[in-house]
Amino acid sequence: MKRRLLQVGAVALAGLFSAIVLPSAPAGAAPNCNVPVPPPACGDGGGDGEPVVRDIPVHGTLDTVTYVGNAVRVTGWGIDRDSGSAPLIVDIYIDGAWKQTLSANTYRPDVAAAYPAYGSYRGFDANVPAGLGTHQVCAWAISVVPAGAANPGNPQLGCRTYTATLAAPTDVRTISRADDGTTVFGFKDNSVEETSFRVVITRQYWEQYNDPRWGQMYRAYYVDRQFTVPAQAGTAEVTATTVTGGSDCRTTVYAVSGSIQSAPAVKGWC
Repeated sequence: MKRRLLQVGAVALAGLFSAIVLPSAPAGAAPNCNVPVPPPACGDGGGDGEPVVRDIPVHGTLDTVTYVGNAVRVTGWGIDRDSGSAPLIVDIYIDGAWKQTLSANTYRPDVAAAYPAYGSYRGFDANVPAGLGTHQVCAWAISVVPAGAANPGNPQLGCRTYTATLAAPTDVRTISRADDGTTVFGFKDNSVEETSFRVVITRQYWEQYNDPRWGQMYRAYYVDRQFTVPAQAGTAEVTATTVTGGSDCRTTVYAVSGSIQSAPAVKGWC
């Protein structure tokens, strides 16, 4: 009886061991394929594979463009993680033409507050030579691209348009007048961009005409003559000499630069 029980137990134990399947080798799945962004080698049985090198986009903006006389002051900021501690390089273009290269290394605590890892010296602030009229200013970041990464090109930080006109003269006045009509007059120059001043002297004349209702009448008419006064450096008082008559009734002065002229400065009663 005991012998039969031993035989039955041995058979049952053998059946139990036959039901257990032991793996013959470790699993071949790549260990990092469950991360949110799997590496390209996942699923090919080859492990993690080589990491892909990518350029990190530049962040920044062109904040302001302000005409300051023969130049525009441009301000903004920019950061590029790929440049490390080196400042971002920024090219300034006006109307599509390169004008100046800047370094984004001026103090900008607001940038440090938003991007603390990059520090406070990530701004740019400079005067770039520029002219009168209406022009577009654009800033382009010179992207630092890691070796082996695809080059995305240099990103634009923004564009802004400005319009600049000549400052008008002020305080037109008569300084002296001689008996022969030689008159010295002056005015305040308020611009540094003018190439000359245009002076217009208006003289009043009277002409007789016949009115059907009232008979002989007189009416005034006006004749302008003009001359040019050379520009001078900086802003200061300007004087000019001309010959005037008693019927001169208005003096008008404009600052001029090429095809651009300022608003008029006027002295007179007509």
